[in-house]
Amino acid sequence: MRFICVALFMSILLISPVSAQTTRPTGGRSALLPDISLIGSIAGGWFEVEPAGDQGENPSRTGFNLQGVELAFQSVIDPYVRGDFFLLFTEEAVEIEEATITSLSLPWNLQMRAGKMLARMGRQNTQHLEQLQFVDQSRINRYFLGPEGFSELGAELSWLIPFPWFSEISAEFLQGENAENFDGASRGDFAYLGHWKNAVDLSENLTAQLGLSGAFGFNNTGVGNLTQLYAGDLYFRWKPNERRGLKWQTEYFLRRRQEAAATTGEGGIYSQLVYQFARRWEAGTRYEMIGLPQEAFREQSVAPMLCFHATEFFRIRGQYSLIHVQATSEEQHEAFLQLQFNMGPHGAHAF
Repeated sequence: MRFICVALFMSILLISPVSAQTTRPTGGRSALLPDISLIGSIAGGWFEVEPAGDQGENPSRTGFNLQGVELAFQSVIDPYVRGDFFLLFTEEAVEIEEATITSLSLPWNLQMRAGKMLARMGRQNTQHLEQLQFVDQSRINRYFLGPEGFSELGAELSWLIPFPWFSEISAEFLQGENAENFDGASRGDFAYLGHWKNAVDLSENLTAQLGLSGAFGFNNTGVGNLTQLYAGDLYFRWKPNERRGLKWQTEYFLRRRQEAAATTGEGGIYSQLVYQFARRWEAGTRYEMIGLPQEAFREQSVAPMLCFHATEFFRIRGQYSLIHVQATSEEQHEAFLQLQFNMGPHGAHAF
């Protein structure tokens, strides 16, 4: 399997530079070619206690980790739809990270999206690896959504509300295969999600964003047993000039899960602050707590980070993580050094 992945990856690399790096005329057949880009993330890791099980794109062992190489194809297909296709190469497999078509010209401020998508559950779940401010995903997101995140086949309808600020309501109808929450055994056990996103410029240099999410579907503990998942996210960005900036992001998750004997509830929160103190330097820290309100399991962690943006296409990031689990008296230590590179005209991600 690894040989097949490498062969496929190399064959695409041999083809893609022609379309990604050559200056294309604006008309004719070349106008139909998509934008092609390649983004890679490699991390060296050290774990005091080696992690067990699937870690997704997060570092999974002491030593070298290929977190992933993302190959993106993005294009406006015609005046009515655009396509976005993201193929993820890992050490062991190749998988479709996202593959969607999005409408461009529906009336009444409506938009439709269909395909495999990262569900709009909170803020971080919709972000690809290169968009994260830290080497790994928050432990909160991994605990509530799984190491691979909440990614599903489905369809979405969103409405841009005609408010003076940006305000969008989305409804998603999903296949229901998320192992952490919505993996009911019946054929009709789908998942349903609603999301409300608001963004406003508080001043010339300060922007705020608030999101509320809710999802429900059936789990695998018994016929008719329901899982409800709620999330709230808050994001502030202050950017007075190219040498200074501040980003603050917080998310809270709450889950209620029906099981054979009872209904359980658990929550968790993380908050991260990233400060740009020079043109190419950023430093930040992230605090997390699982077990708020307190249940049988409680875990806390803190992770400082330092990042050097060598250019627009290459950066180096270091991170240390300290994890404390309430049931144990010992603390766990982790350290990472990550390299990320970008080749090609990667399209802008959602703010």
